[in-house]
Amino acid sequence: MNGADGLRLSLRALGGRLGAQWERERRDTLFLMLPVFVAVLPHFGWMPWWVGAGFVLLFAWRLGLLFSGRWLPRASVRWAGAIAATAAVWAHYQTLLGREPGVALLILFLGLKLMEMRARRDLFVVIFLSLFLLLAAFLHSQSMGTAAIVGLGLAGLIAAMLTMQYQRQEAPIRQRLKWVGILLLQALPVAAVLFVLFPRPAGTLWGMQSDTRRASTGLSETMTPGAISDLGESTAIAFRVRFEGDTPPTALLYWRGPVFGDFDGATWRALRNPVAPPPPPQVRYARDARIAYEITQEPSSRPWMFPLEMPIDVEPPPGLRVTLNPDLQLLASAPLDSRARYRVESSTAWQAGLNESRDSLQNWLELPAGFNPRTSALAAQWRAELLAADSTGGRTPDRGQGDLRLVERALAMFRQQGFRYTLQPPLLGRHSVDDFLFETRAGFCEHFAGAFAVLMRALDIPARVVTGYQGGERNPVDGWWLVRQADAHAWAEVWLEGQGWTRVDPTAAVAPERIERGLRLEPGFAGMPGLDLAGPLLSTLRFRLDALTNAWNQWLLSYDRGRQVRLLERLGLEADDWRAIAGLLALSLTAIVGAIAVLTLHPRRARDPVERAWDDFCQKLAVTGLARQPHETATAYLARVERLVEPDRVADARRIAALYNRLRYGGDRADPGTRGDVRHLLQCVRQFRP
Repeated sequence: MNGADGLRLSLRALGGRLGAQWERERRDTLFLMLPVFVAVLPHFGWMPWWVGAGFVLLFAWRLGLLFSGRWLPRASVRWAGAIAATAAVWAHYQTLLGREPGVALLILFLGLKLMEMRARRDLFVVIFLSLFLLLAAFLHSQSMGTAAIVGLGLAGLIAAMLTMQYQRQEAPIRQRLKWVGILLLQALPVAAVLFVLFPRPAGTLWGMQSDTRRASTGLSETMTPGAISDLGESTAIAFRVRFEGDTPPTALLYWRGPVFGDFDGATWRALRNPVAPPPPPQVRYARDARIAYEITQEPSSRPWMFPLEMPIDVEPPPGLRVTLNPDLQLLASAPLDSRARYRVESSTAWQAGLNESRDSLQNWLELPAGFNPRTSALAAQWRAELLAADSTGGRTPDRGQGDLRLVERALAMFRQQGFRYTLQPPLLGRHSVDDFLFETRAGFCEHFAGAFAVLMRALDIPARVVTGYQGGERNPVDGWWLVRQADAHAWAEVWLEGQGWTRVDPTAAVAPERIERGLRLEPGFAGMPGLDLAGPLLSTLRFRLDALTNAWNQWLLSYDRGRQVRLLERLGLEADDWRAIAGLLALSLTAIVGAIAVLTLHPRRARDPVERAWDDFCQKLAVTGLARQPHETATAYLARVERLVEPDRVADARRIAALYNRLRYGGDRADPGTRGDVRHLLQCVRQFRP
């Protein structure tokens, strides 16, 4: 038999019985190969490329042997492959322990196991390894796509297990898939009860502390011109927001994150060595400007939280505490390694930092020596001109008003002197602020915020850089606001006497549409050149998909310990009363299993398809008044009624009676030809019209 004949024979054998034992084993193996590949599929995007390539090579090799009928490789070849796989994993990860090395080894060993599938026991081992890989897929992602692939692979593996239970008689593939669906539907209520009532850990179920490097927030612990611009076209979700009342205008949606106070001439960092201890945070706010909302933040490796400026009350995620730093940054007590939900109340009209002292303000005035001399000279000129103007006008110098006039002059410079907002700013030299203010005059938000803060410090005005997100996009399907990595933003804060810390966004002076409408209206925002997501159809599809994803996250992935406790309290149970919870769990499982048993385990009499077809034929004749008597055989009944049946239907009735007699009283039902006659009988009865 050549390879092409073997391929045709195997594909034909996949759906029926050919009788030969060797073909039966080939059929079982071929049926198993597809769900095995599906079990490995979710890992391709996370494993090194050579792991996926190695498995695909082994998988294709096994398929080639299956179709050609050649012998499996000898044990020495498999041992050499196992040693090579182990050495490759060790060389790449420098260990064989941990999640990623373990999954990589399991994938390669599964490919090698395909090379020694001879006995039925080997098939079961492959199935169990594939089931473990399906479970491990959730260690990488718990998205709907991953869940769909896992469900497909699980159904395929169960169908393969059913296939291997048949001996001589085999059911069609459609029947096997039907049984798989019934089994999964029966297991679904049990899984739902365990999901809702089984005690949940305080942290994430799937996360591993050593693997949090995979999660990132999109912002950095430092800010160098050019870093945030790399996120300008990223559609990844940073967090979702649901407002409990009216939504403030987009221009007020400043989601506060890391605050930078140290500048070394090129890079901004958080304040590390303060000149004087900063005072505790002090915030005054207008009660009529309070806004309540809920944030669902995507996983990150940082403790950063992103409230709307300015937070006044926070309900933290379960198991965490929150702290408002002296620089007004909100931090969790641990990195947010899993999706976090927290409720915040903020005020868009606020004052902060009125308790700053002269010494503490010195922390926000420091500049490195030897950098940006032209900026320092411009600041000295502006300060001298301000003093001269005050002296000429006979006004008493007011430090607060003078500083405010200098801030307004800087913003006027950005508006009037040809500064340009761009996602692709030119490179800057050693004196980066000088190059930006006097040469290129083109940059992203971080260029404007950083240069503005340096200019303010050179003017002896306390200033710092705040990073976070600005704006958002409302999903009209579910009403949630989407804040994406493309909304990453940087702005400045200056300290003014009598006003405290005041937000100043120089980007708004150059590109006000960036603040009022958001970055997503830029061409090519979706990362697909030439495709405008503002189109009605694509926009609607995108919003519906995101609403579905959000529902998946809210109702399944975000069902944590806190939500379970609240559910138990509604049921009148204490979360710490494990006896009552165990009793409720046992009672629920008993009721579900009992209901399934009542519906599925009662005695059933299998009805022969031949008898069912003959009964249908007799029923059609009985409707016309030609009912069959209990004592009549098929031949006697036909002889009595054929004189009363239309002449053009007599031949059909005789064919049905002949098929019934042959199938009922002779022939092997297991024979493929006999199964064809049964299908022919059923078709004739369906088409018969007396």
